[in-house]
Amino acid sequence: MKKITLLLFTLLISFYSFSQEARQNWEYWNTWKYTPKVGMNEQFENAAAKKTKKFNSENDNLIVTYKIVTGQDNGTYLRIQPFQKSKDYDKDKSNELEYWQTNVSEYVGKAGGQQRWVRMPWGDVNTDGTPKKYLTQHSYIIKPGKVQDFRRWQERIGKINSERRPENARVILAIISGGNWQEFIVFNGFDKYESSPKKFDTTWEEEYNKRFGANSWDDDRESSSESIEMLIGHQVQTLELVEAMMPN
Repeated sequence: MKKITLLLFTLLISFYSFSQEARQNWEYWNTWKYTPKVGMNEQFENAAAKKTKKFNSENDNLIVTYKIVTGQDNGTYLRIQPFQKSKDYDKDKSNELEYWQTNVSEYVGKAGGQQRWVRMPWGDVNTDGTPKKYLTQHSYIIKPGKVQDFRRWQERIGKINSERRPENARVILAIISGGNWQEFIVFNGFDKYESSPKKFDTTWEEEYNKRFGANSWDDDRESSSESIEMLIGHQVQTLELVEAMMPN
């Protein structure tokens, strides 16, 4: 019995050490939501822009701001801080937080708490680090044990997307703290609504089946659809970049 207990303890420590080591290499993204007080959008934008330029112009502490323009959160601002490493959470940011509290918070009517995400490298499509003018945000709640079904479709369709729509970008994030443990966000970025798609010899479906096997289009789409929780499992909203609040 002692040998079994010791073995389980050793395995637990090894798994924990592996998990900690893996986390050191993750790329974290932080997000916050802010709804200004009625009639104070301009004051909020100006104050937050000054704070951003003062504290958030470098990659290790960069923040870009989008305004949600559709859905129930219309008029809310989403602040996104990409490219974070685990060591960044050890930094003393008391001066930055104090500045926000003193100079910006008075214009905020409703503030959402910080959420932390991990970027999924397999979900990247045409990413070059440049913020797009528009984002379509798809938020998913995935059923337990069904993440691979969700990933398979997203990863494969992303490969087709990267070739057929090179002007568009995509990033996929998985929640790590501050939300439902099974939540994923898919950000699709673009600079213009109107586009002129290139012509190909195959349709998207034909190309997908050619690469990944007969009927894989239907099978993967169905598996991905079934992996999503039925109630509020998939929500969509559109965002626009607030250029006046860019760090540079």
